[in-house]
Amino acid sequence: MKKQLKNWTLFFILGIAAIIIGLIVSIMLMTGVSAPDALFGMYILLGLIPVLLLVGIDRIFVWKFGNKIANKIQFSILAFVAFLWVVRFLIDLLS
Repeated sequence: MKKQLKNWTLFFILGIAAIIIGLIVSIMLMTGVSAPDALFGMYILLGLIPVLLLVGIDRIFVWKFGNKIANKIQFSILAFVAFLWVVRFLIDLLS
């Protein structure tokens, strides 16, 4: 059990949370009476496919390179995305 807890990474935790929340929300929307809500629920389900691929790729990287290297790469990707958001915010603010 302890070995499994050591292999958790950022993308794995976020992916599992997104899958659980996405399934709950899409089921709630698809069981409603509105057709646009049902279509949006299906759209959310289709949006979970890349999340499943990301979790699968994450597990392969953890298996091949280890937990520490995978986490370093994932945090650097997250920092790069946050940097791009800040740059976009500053450009929108100045224009």
